[in-house]
Amino acid sequence: MVRVGIGLPGKSFADVRASAEAAAPYAFESFSVYGDLYDLPPYGVLSAAADALRGTPVQHIGPLGVPVGLLHPEIIAAHALALEEQLPKQSSIGLVRGAFLESIGERPASLSRLEGTIAYIRQRFGGETPPIYLGGFGPKILALAGRLAVTGIKLGGSTNPDLAVHAAAAIHNPQVEIVLGAVSVIDKDRKAARMLARSEVAKYLAVVGELDPTLQGDELESLRKFRARFKMGDQYAGDAISDALLDKFALAGTADDALATLAQMDGKASRFEFGTPHGLGTRPEAIRYIGETIVNELGGNR
Repeated sequence: MVRVGIGLPGKSFADVRASAEAAAPYAFESFSVYGDLYDLPPYGVLSAAADALRGTPVQHIGPLGVPVGLLHPEIIAAHALALEEQLPKQSSIGLVRGAFLESIGERPASLSRLEGTIAYIRQRFGGETPPIYLGGFGPKILALAGRLAVTGIKLGGSTNPDLAVHAAAAIHNPQVEIVLGAVSVIDKDRKAARMLARSEVAKYLAVVGELDPTLQGDELESLRKFRARFKMGDQYAGDAISDALLDKFALAGTADDALATLAQMDGKASRFEFGTPHGLGTRPEAIRYIGETIVNELGGNR
């Protein structure tokens, strides 16, 4: 069965800390903090929560990902070294080009800069480097991940096993893991969970929807209608997202629904990271619920 982790934004130190404490008792494989625009810098909040995760079953703790287009390789490497010191053999490194940087007048990192940053980090560690993950969908970054033999690539904003298969072909290196991650709303109230997921996934779908080349027929038509309404500023644009389309870009429903979706990923993705907002209640409550009903059901992620 595919392994599972938690991904969340760095909205506040208190939120990340409480989320880490909620995840700590369960065998989540990963605990990742996004590095999106307007989030707190992921290394800062991870360092503040490190003691809550040290020595727990959570194996990979780190950013997913640091925008390379905004930071010098030495700064990234120094933060990575510091987190590894706090979390020996538990830290990980996640890097992205930083597509959002264009909205603030900066440029995403080039592929050559991304490659140079990975080489620099590996040199700075001088020995065993923590797992390195890249985030992205494009064929060039997928090919780069395979050539550099990084630990894995994260396809953020997707629950689609067909996309994982497509990415694996482009990576062309079976040692590189495929990590899916997306908006997740898991709750006993299936109807309410899917309603919230439609609202939450809209802002991501407007960006990543067209990046999935595996969509077909009715899914493409639903995406077209949604994008047209979203572009016009329709606050109810999410209503145009069909059930089939929603299930390609979000994990929403009951714990049993989630387990069935995870079963479809088996053999195609190595890990799925449950993304924000996780549930209908507070984030710590939702993480504990996922731990009890999904991680424990999977046998502690083993």
